[in-house]
Order: sequence, then structure tokens, then C-alpha cells
Amino acid sequence: MEIIKHNTGKDAGRISVLHTIASMDPGETWAVEDGLVVLDYVRNACSRYGRLSGRTYTVSSPRANAGMIEITRTK
Repeated sequence: MEIIKHNTGKDAGRISVLHTIASMDPGETWAVEDGLVVLDYVRNACSRYGRLSGRTYTVSSPRANAGMIEITRTK
């Protein structure tokens, strides 16, 4: 897995959730601090990308993990 950031546009320098989850292998977990990414956006991106690619992801709540959002590629 590689954390990928936007190079251009209004989000330059910020994490690209879609490209980062696309680089994940099965079984990998990405823990990111709440605030660096928006939880609702992460859930939406994982759901939509998973539906298009056939991959599955789980997204945990930051309340359960001391302020960290955990994204795991399950398949």
C-alpha cells in the first residue's frame, strides 16, 4: 500500500483516499488520523470503488480506535 497525495488542484498535498485504497492489497489495513480524511467520504469511496472493482473494504469508526479511522481491504 502506498499513501498517495493529490499533485494539483485545490486539494494539492492532501491525501487521495481513492488512489490510496486502490493501492491496497488484500489483508492490508490503513490507519489514518480522523481529521486528515473525512469519515463519510472514506466510507463512500470504499463502497463505490468496491462496487466498481469487486474489492471489499471495512471502515471502522474513530471512536472505536482512539481517533484513528481504520480501512481494511478484506478481498
